[in-house]
Amino acid sequence: MFRNFFFTTLVLLLSIGILWITVTDLDPFGVQSRIARTTFFLALFTGVGSLCTFVFFFGAEVFRGKRLGSRKFLVAMRRGILLSVYFTTYMLLEWLNFWGILEATLLAVFLVLLEWIASTKK
Repeated sequence: MFRNFFFTTLVLLLSIGILWITVTDLDPFGVQSRIARTTFFLALFTGVGSLCTFVFFFGAEVFRGKRLGSRKFLVAMRRGILLSVYFTTYMLLEWLNFWGILEATLLAVFLVLLEWIASTKK
């Protein structure tokens, strides 16, 4: 459990640091626009994914009051990545002015179906 906590915390802190540097120091419309956009979306993806993994795994561990195994950590990481895909896609499509209620609903249904398929698979 300590190894999972350490690596998830490390990824979260690195993502927050990279996101902070990207937002404060890089100009998204200047010479380094591709680097700024790429690092922003990658840091957002990894940051949201690790934060959601924290919430799903360590929150469930605290709520249940017992240590959960590595299988539950992989499930929490999968759910964190799916939520990260949703929020990163939201930000990207909102930035490109393609986001609407239909797109939000279709993406949410698609990701919920992916999670359902993965959770029922034996």
